[in-house]
Amino acid sequence: MEEKRKIIKSVGAVGLMTALSRIFGYFRDASLAWVLGAGFNMDAFTIAYRLANLFRRLVGEGAMSAAFVPVLIQYRSEHTTAELWEFVRKFFYTLAFVSALIVGLEILFAPFLVRILAPGFELGSAKFELTVLLTRLMAPYLLFVALAALLMGVLNSFGRFVVPALNPVLFNLCVIAAAYFSIYFAAQPAVVIAFAVLIGGILQVLSQVPSAIREGMTFRIGFSFRHSAIRKVGALLLPSIFGIGIVQINLVVDSFM
Repeated sequence: MEEKRKIIKSVGAVGLMTALSRIFGYFRDASLAWVLGAGFNMDAFTIAYRLANLFRRLVGEGAMSAAFVPVLIQYRSEHTTAELWEFVRKFFYTLAFVSALIVGLEILFAPFLVRILAPGFELGSAKFELTVLLTRLMAPYLLFVALAALLMGVLNSFGRFVVPALNPVLFNLCVIAAAYFSIYFAAQPAVVIAFAVLIGGILQVLSQVPSAIREGMTFRIGFSFRHSAIRKVGALLLPSIFGIGIVQINLVVDSFM
């Protein structure tokens, strides 16, 4: 009975946070529409933000979570607590390293990616250059959201749902605040909002760190590509990326059209 009550309480809390996220998500979109309008700046921001979300779903909370969580649960049932946190700690920094490499490639090849996703943007035009700039500014968002998704999976496996569910609310509040701030203090609102996307990603990580530490996680630096569980996550990641990538390819085609 106690376990059932706990589950109902968790479901209610997550439902409340999700509802808040949707409400603030509406105000976020309304704020962007009000500040950026329906022209030059909105076009550039939309494409750059779509690229950021494409990589987020492929490497972050989409494919990575689908591969990591089952391995985490199995590893937890078969190993000691110390071994579990050793695996989580090493995977945290291994994921950070891989994500940083992808971020570097995204920054380097930003003009090429923009040309693929938005072929209608004239090469060398102000709109094209702004889109490339915003893409590069928001590229590190992938690193933070991937780590946030990892911590979310860890906390959820320990029955902690409220703090991870609060992440989208924090993100939306950052973007809303930046949108209104940029009206009065910024010559280029889209750039300010792009920085807010990064800040939102950082907050999603930092908000979960205290809860992870209370559960027993340490953040001593160290990564490994040879750890058996990390290699297993890597093996599961490839088919997950393929499966989720089909949906993302459809979104790219929609944008192209």
